[in-house]
Amino acid sequence: KVRFSVWDMEDRPLTVDTFRISFYDLDTGPHSKSTEYIIADNGDPSFHLTEDTQLKETHVQGHLEFLASERGSAKDNPHESKSLTNLQKQRSAVLAYKDTHSFDLTMGASKGHSPRGFMFALHSALACHDVKAAITTTLTTTTLTTTTLTTTTLTTTTHTKETPEAAAQRLRNEAGDDTPIICIVGATESQSADSEALVKAIAPQLDEEIGSRAKFVTEGTVGVPETFAENCGDGSHVWNLVPSGESSGFAQGADINAGENAEERQEIFGLVGDIYVTVEGDGEVSQTAKAAHARGATVIPLMRTGGASD
Repeated sequence: KVRFSVWDMEDRPLTVDTFRISFYDLDTGPHSKSTEYIIADNGDPSFHLTEDTQLKETHVQGHLEFLASERGSAKDNPHESKSLTNLQKQRSAVLAYKDTHSFDLTMGASKGHSPRGFMFALHSALACHDVKAAITTTLTTTTLTTTTLTTTTLTTTTHTKETPEAAAQRLRNEAGDDTPIICIVGATESQSADSEALVKAIAPQLDEEIGSRAKFVTEGTVGVPETFAENCGDGSHVWNLVPSGESSGFAQGADINAGENAEERQEIFGLVGDIYVTVEGDGEVSQTAKAAHARGATVIPLMRTGGASD
């Protein structure tokens, strides 16, 4: 839950005639998990949606709620709060509060496999209005990590983009200096039942023999990565790298944010591992393996599976 309050420059409460806040990119994760929602806990705001909105307007204990209905990814996230595609408008909601100093909103998501990000700006994303309060605005991303009440100050925030090298180092630090990181690289669709059976056989063996001393990392995609993650013991030693705001949808393993899109995730994946085990694969698998080998990582291709691993 987040509390928005308006104060003047001398730290005195300020009541504004109209306060508008826009929420962007309200979507779901794979298999309708991690469904995002916004609840107006008080203040009785009016609201604005597009005619072809993808959001469901409901009420929770008398409070207005907007619930996502369609799956999204980092690729369709907005980058400018006043320049939206039609799809981005369909996933946006504008709330308007009259004669207000403070109001509470709940940002949440249903059960899923990864943190969810929330974007908002303090103006209307869907229509032009006269703004009577001078408020500096920015497109702000908030990651849901707690249900406690947070007070938000209405000032511009600058976000420093994490480089792939810094992200890889962050992951190595989280794994621990003495913990080897073993990356599982493979095709998004197995080319043969033999390859899939091989992955299902080696995943539990690796977990049993070295799982307590290592961290297994996948790219969080379907195919070989998903097969490995869901057969690697109870999944407690598996990380699935996913772009920010996305989830793998895997039944096992912990989703870890890495990069803002699939390309950045792949670059980080190629930098983080000590050992890379490749299964089948195409040009992307070959590219990842070559980059890892060039920086001194060990690459173990399962040649019998063919493709880039041959």
